[in-house]
Amino acid sequence: MINYTIIIPHKNIPHLLVRCLDSIPQREDVQIIVVDDNSDVKEVNGISLQTLPERYPNIEFIWGKNEDGRKGAGYARNLGLERAKGKWLIFADADDFFMPCFNEVLDKYIDDENEIIYFYVTSADSDTLKPTTRHQYIIDCMKKVQQTNDWETMYQVNVPWGRLIKRKTVKDNCIQFQETSYANDVLFGLKLTNTAKKKIISHNEIYCVTSRVDSMMGNNTTNSMLVRFQTCCDAVDYLNFSKKGHCFANITYWWWTRIYLADKKTAMKSLLKMGKTIGISYMFQAVTFTVKKQISCIKKWLLVIFKN
Repeated sequence: MINYTIIIPHKNIPHLLVRCLDSIPQREDVQIIVVDDNSDVKEVNGISLQTLPERYPNIEFIWGKNEDGRKGAGYARNLGLERAKGKWLIFADADDFFMPCFNEVLDKYIDDENEIIYFYVTSADSDTLKPTTRHQYIIDCMKKVQQTNDWETMYQVNVPWGRLIKRKTVKDNCIQFQETSYANDVLFGLKLTNTAKKKIISHNEIYCVTSRVDSMMGNNTTNSMLVRFQTCCDAVDYLNFSKKGHCFANITYWWWTRIYLADKKTAMKSLLKMGKTIGISYMFQAVTFTVKKQISCIKKWLLVIFKN
């Protein structure tokens, strides 16, 4: 019987994928699916992508070759969902890895009645493994939920990793990842948190998210910020149906501010589109948010000048 399905999208980092796979305990009740998104780098640090199926015969490799080239992690994750058989879904990124307690956690929660189990996570530099603070906002949100029982706080944490997810909940509610180049997991996480009636937070630290200079997270071009902003607008639009759009609005405004500082013409076009999509009131609030941010920065600059 398959109790768990672990889905890992991959692109051009076979040496880090091996680290991730080696951190997963070998169990008969775990299905591991690796979806390669049209990698063009075949070997890194002596690790060849093509030799991995032989090295890991019990792992399912899906080669996402397509005419359009790279389709992104959302596309890869959706391919994995189509093949998933486990009662629980677990997501991981190829450059991250699981912590030693992971096997113990898998034993503990096989028959748990909850639909989502959120776990504590940690973070590290991918090359040096020195601790970083990338995970801290997740821990802060979890602690707030535990103190207030306000699950809307978890709308701020939409990464799919670091949790167990009942596959039935995903399947019954037709929840999928957006196939966008960035922020493909935002709506997936929101819909999951909003839909699941039974969810808990565990203090077990099962996952380490890493930081790399050449990762997607570090890409802050105007185009990447625009995609993230539009995804946030989609998220607010979704939450507006349950009158919870305000819970995600500030993140949307934050991304618009970054676009505005980078390219004002593009920002104004996206602002008008925002007004048509989720309402004029959000459009004005985005401008107000940006003005307040700029005033705050000016005040800080003036304090530094006067101190000197």
